[in-house]
Amino acid sequence: MDDKTIARVALVGLGPIGVEVARAVIGRPGIEVLGAADPAPEKAGQDLRSLLQTGGGDVGYPIAPSARELYARSAATRSPRDVVLLCTGSRLESVAPQIEEAIDAGMHVVSTCEELSFPELRHAAITRALDDRAKAHGVAVLGTGVNPGLVMDRLALAAAGACVTVEKIKVTRVVDAAKRRGPLRAKVGAGLSREEFERGVADRKLGHVGLSESAAMIAVGLGLPIEEISETIEPVLAIRETGGVPEGRVLGLHQIARVRAAEEVKVELDLTMAVGVPEAFDRIEIQGDPPVNLTVTGGFHGDRATVGCVVNAIPFVVASPPGVQTVVTSPLFGLLPQKS
Repeated sequence: MDDKTIARVALVGLGPIGVEVARAVIGRPGIEVLGAADPAPEKAGQDLRSLLQTGGGDVGYPIAPSARELYARSAATRSPRDVVLLCTGSRLESVAPQIEEAIDAGMHVVSTCEELSFPELRHAAITRALDDRAKAHGVAVLGTGVNPGLVMDRLALAAAGACVTVEKIKVTRVVDAAKRRGPLRAKVGAGLSREEFERGVADRKLGHVGLSESAAMIAVGLGLPIEEISETIEPVLAIRETGGVPEGRVLGLHQIARVRAAEEVKVELDLTMAVGVPEAFDRIEIQGDPPVNLTVTGGFHGDRATVGCVVNAIPFVVASPPGVQTVVTSPLFGLLPQKS
């Protein structure tokens, strides 16, 4: 590592998003890849470049069967600019031990775990423990992605910066699940019966994770007291055969999170993710002085934008104060240098 190195990164979790994150950082100016880890038998042991189907270069990136083994390979040369890009799960209870392992290895963490975007909302005790641990090791921990992490929280707050006063923020996001990866279509219940969908929601197997976290971040960013956060999830049903989904089956979900303060709805996040939506878009509406109505035609591409959010967070996490951070406590505005 030399003075031009922005960070050394370890890649943990090589699912669809993890693979694209790996593809985005290999060859980036200022980024040194320490290697990757994934326990899947078909991945562990091979070179990362083979998995990515990219050749060339004299440096290999062997995939370790565990994060612990990956961290041990670079332990002797540990640097304060070492970062783990953790792309493994959505629920903090399952991902927290992986974060602890990275912290104990002296690594900063950027994770796609949705509940980590604002972890104290549902997991105050786990958050305090992670925060204390991270501060003791002098590293920062951040959960980010496109949603939560950008469209329905950070971008809305950035737009609110143009207002003298804000009465209410509503963010609407409509995503065509037919154009997204298989795991997302499964997460929104595409193809299920209504009864199967409702069981999946009750078992916490279906639904978008992180919507209430985004709502809470907006409320905190506006300085609002959070008296109540409510969330509803309903199926979107096919009125005719659509995208291979038979009539009467589930196309996806319609999920709403609301924050009430002083008995009024101050933040409303309205998310539809379904196969064959008529129009995909992201819209931020702010009732304030002056009012704001910002629409992104076609919407942000969920998978690619998540990769961008993770990769572009790297230098900011390295420079961040130790502890658990959020996208509203870190100045995540800027791009990692592009490939030369």
